[in-house]
Amino acid sequence: MINSIDMLTNMAVMQISQLDCITHNIANVNTPGFKAERFRFPNGNEAVGTDADTPAQGPAIMVDYSRGIIQKTGNVLDMAIDGDGFFAVQTKAGVSYTKDGRFTLNKDGELVTQSGDHVLGRGERIAIEGNNVQISEDGVISVDGYEVNSLRIVSFSEPAALIKQGSGFLNPDDIAGVKEEENSRVQSGYLELSNVQAIREMVEMINIQRTFESYQKAIQTISEQDKLSTTRIGKL
Repeated sequence: MINSIDMLTNMAVMQISQLDCITHNIANVNTPGFKAERFRFPNGNEAVGTDADTPAQGPAIMVDYSRGIIQKTGNVLDMAIDGDGFFAVQTKAGVSYTKDGRFTLNKDGELVTQSGDHVLGRGERIAIEGNNVQISEDGVISVDGYEVNSLRIVSFSEPAALIKQGSGFLNPDDIAGVKEEENSRVQSGYLELSNVQAIREMVEMINIQRTFESYQKAIQTISEQDKLSTTRIGKL
């Protein structure tokens, strides 16, 4: 009886963890570049850095890197990446990567994120001085007809090894395999929206609530049976 209750309790706790994941997704449904998180049991060959013969590693939060809808904004400094690439950004913690292309200029005319972190070009920060700014599909930045820099766009051999940070940033670990991305295309004047599907998340939330309630009822039933058995043994 005790073992059954422990097992059901653990399953109920996992439902709570899955619910936390879903509420985080819903909270970011309107965040450009946000990638939905999925709470699931990976197979051995899906676990990062494991062989196909490795047993399942237990529940884990996996990131869905499928592309969100590309929406036109008309702002030349808004950028979306059509492909697997990520923008490189210099943060206080080091170089991080993001799909959120809501960029602007700071007081020094440097291209930065909404939080003020510098967007990286080829080997340096990107300074824009002029009026007519154009950004090609290859990420080349031209001002008043002169090429000034190009965006650093990267991809990863093992995107599952990326670690999500705050403000939409991703940091790679040692096995992520960062590399220069050549196949992706930059779309200036557009943003990639969150790939969270609100209806799907709400349906999963309802299913989790029902599953959690069923575990609660099962635990209550087993507990009552345990008390009843103990009472009967005491009368013998």
